[in-house]
Amino acid sequence: MKAYDILMAFETIGDAYVIDAKEKNMNNAMTAPRETGRSVKRAVLLIAAIAAALALCGFAAYEFGLFDPWFQKPSADPTSTVQSAIEGELKKEYTITVRVDEVIIDNDETARMIEMYQGSELAESRGWTDEYLTEHFLAVRAKYYVEYDHTKTFLDDGNIDQYFYLVEDVESGLWTVIDNSTHGQPGSNLN
Repeated sequence: MKAYDILMAFETIGDAYVIDAKEKNMNNAMTAPRETGRSVKRAVLLIAAIAAALALCGFAAYEFGLFDPWFQKPSADPTSTVQSAIEGELKKEYTITVRVDEVIIDNDETARMIEMYQGSELAESRGWTDEYLTEHFLAVRAKYYVEYDHTKTFLDDGNIDQYFYLVEDVESGLWTVIDNSTHGQPGSNLN
């Protein structure tokens, strides 16, 4: 019985409604490719604009010293890695002079940082187990002098006493600087 009721309902729909619906569907099908093309062009333009803005912001941050990567040569000797990172400052166009006075492994700072990192979200996100930290993490203290071209950067000249934090690549045995203390400013005295 229900099938019969459905057939009767279809017969009551006027032909005008069916024709109108069919015409609207045809109009939508003809305009859709143009709208889709415009949408793709807008999306590509938006992505290009965002990429350009990010590139300019990154360049500006680097130029002003906000993003300041260490140019380093990983080494089997962690103090050599830190020395290369400090001397790598000369590769930056705003550095005039660098003089390394002392670079030593600091066991107390290493123990403090390992204790802080063990079980932390940061250690987990970097894939550092407690065992890895104990065997492949070091803090190195460096004392050095640096002079900058102040027409190219706002960084201060002077004697710097700073910690560098390194991890060892298990396969190659090379140490790499992953971070450094932010309080190692010219004239500061870390004790």
